[in-house]
Amino acid sequence: MSDFFIDRLLSAIDRTACPVCVGIDPMLESLPPGVLDRIPRDATGLEASVDAIHDFSSTVLKTVAPHVPVVKFQSAYFEKFQWEGIRAYYSLIQEAKSLGLLVIADVKRGDIASTAAAYAGAHLEDRPGIATMADAITVNPMLGLDTLDPFVQVARKHGKGLFVLVRTSNPGSGRLQDAMLADGRTWSEMLADGVNEIAGSYLGESGWSNIGAVVGATQEHTITSMRKRLPKSIFLLPGYGAQGASADQTRRAFEAGRGAIVSASRSILYAHADKRYAEKFGNNWPKCVEQAVLDMKADLKRVLGG
Repeated sequence: MSDFFIDRLLSAIDRTACPVCVGIDPMLESLPPGVLDRIPRDATGLEASVDAIHDFSSTVLKTVAPHVPVVKFQSAYFEKFQWEGIRAYYSLIQEAKSLGLLVIADVKRGDIASTAAAYAGAHLEDRPGIATMADAITVNPMLGLDTLDPFVQVARKHGKGLFVLVRTSNPGSGRLQDAMLADGRTWSEMLADGVNEIAGSYLGESGWSNIGAVVGATQEHTITSMRKRLPKSIFLLPGYGAQGASADQTRRAFEAGRGAIVSASRSILYAHADKRYAEKFGNNWPKCVEQAVLDMKADLKRVLGG
C-alpha cells in the first residue's frame, strides 16, 4: 500500500465499504449516564473531567473501529482541559491508530511563515521519541494561500494530508463565503480554484490529492460547484445528522462512490439520547453508538449504492 495519506484513506474506505468519519467531540455535559460515576471520588475536578472524556472517547473508538475507516478529533474539546486534556488528546490519537483507524485532527490552524510551520510540526510531524501524530489535519487559509505552504511541506515530507476549509457548514458562512466577486465567482469558488492548484501538486498513487477540502454537507447548493473546481480533492463533509444534513445532500460530492467522507459527531456520540436507540438498548450506550454508525452507513449506501 502507498504511504500517501490519500491512498491509505481510500483503501480504508474500500475495506470498510463506508465513507463515514466519526467526529470525537466529547462534551462533558452530554456524556451518557454512568460514565462520570466511574471516576474515583477523590479525583480533582480537572482530573475527573479528563478521565471521563478519555474513558468515553476510548470506548467510542473501540466501538466504531470495526465499522468506519477514519475518525476526527476536535482538539478544542480537549484543549479546554489544559495540559491534562492535551495529554488525553494525543493518547487517544495513538489508541485510534492502534485500532487501525486513520485520524484527522480537526485543529483549523492557519498562520504565516514560521508560525504555520510550528503548527504543522505540532500536529503532523512524526519525530523520534514523540508519539505518532494524526494522518491529516484541517487548516484555515483565510490569511492567504501562501500560509498553506508550510503545512503542505510538512505533510509531503511525512506522507500526511490536509483538509482546507473551503465552504463551511455554519449558518452564517454564506454572508462571507458566498459573496460575489467582480469576475462572477463566489469567494469560496475563488478559494477552491486556488486550492485546486496546490492540490494538483501533491497527488497519491490513486490519482487523488492529499490536499482535500472541508465543504459543509448542509451547503448542497455549493457542492456541485466545489466538485467541479476540486476534481482531485476528497471532501470532508461535516453537518450530517445533528446539523441537519441528509445523505441525499451529500450525493453530489461523490463520483462512482468516491470523492468524500461524511462526518458526524453528536448524532453518533450521543445516540443514547435518541429515543429510537434508548428504547432498544436502554443504558447500553455503546450499542447506541454502534447502531447509529450502522444506520448512517446504511443511509449513505442507499444514496450512493455499492
